[in-house]
Formats: sequence, structure tokens, C-alpha cells
Amino acid sequence: MTNSKSLSVVLIDDSALVLAQLEELIEQIDGVEVVATANDGTGAIRVVRDHTPDLAIMDIVMPQMDGLAALRVINHNFPTTRVAMLSSVAGSASKAEEAFRLGAIQVIGKPFDARILESLFESERAWHDSKDSQD
Repeated sequence: MTNSKSLSVVLIDDSALVLAQLEELIEQIDGVEVVATANDGTGAIRVVRDHTPDLAIMDIVMPQMDGLAALRVINHNFPTTRVAMLSSVAGSASKAEEAFRLGAIQVIGKPFDARILESLFESERAWHDSKDSQD
């Protein structure tokens, strides 16, 4: 997809280690750019508002405002940003189901696999390219 513009991504997780791991994996993927990070739901809303990314990758369980509450706000106020959620193995299936019900496009388990992220970015680029060609 050489013609495709870079996919802009924001990362939100309360763990600095998880953010660092995600950024390191994404740096190795062509055509994907991390434009901002945040460590809670309030920060998620702020970086989505400020950067209008194509994709937000956000943890479900965070202090202050969790990912599900932030997902509600993002989907309502920033409909052009799609959201994939991160969930630890310890996270309950009901939270993942709630994320899908609220409009998440994918729930990615932790620890995450680079191939799953690559597949997510590939499908998002294709989705954005098809949407752009319809406009």
C-alpha cells in the first residue's frame, strides 16, 4: 500500500511499560505513526481531541476514567477515530463484550502479539482507504 497515507495512532494505557512495548512494536511497522500517548481515560479523550487520529488503542482497565467510559465519549464526540481495546488475560469477558457493544473494533489480549497488531493496522489502512475513495 505505497499510496496510502500513514495511519495515525494514539496509545492509552496506565502502564508505562505497556506503552513502551507498543511504541517499540509499532516503530517497526511501516505506514503507522504514533502521534500521542496517554495514561488514563481523561488523557485518552484529550489526545483524541487534539490529534484526531485514525485509531486509538486503549486499555479497558485504568484508574480514574476507565477505557469503557472513555470509549463512550470518543465514539460519541469523535466518530472518525476508531478504537481498539487492550485487555489483560485477567480481564473479564464481560468487559470485552461491553467494549464491542460500545463500538470497539477489536479487543486485543495482553500480552499482545506483533502479528495481531500488524493485522489490525493492515485492516484499518484498508478501511480508511476504502472510506477515502468513497468521499
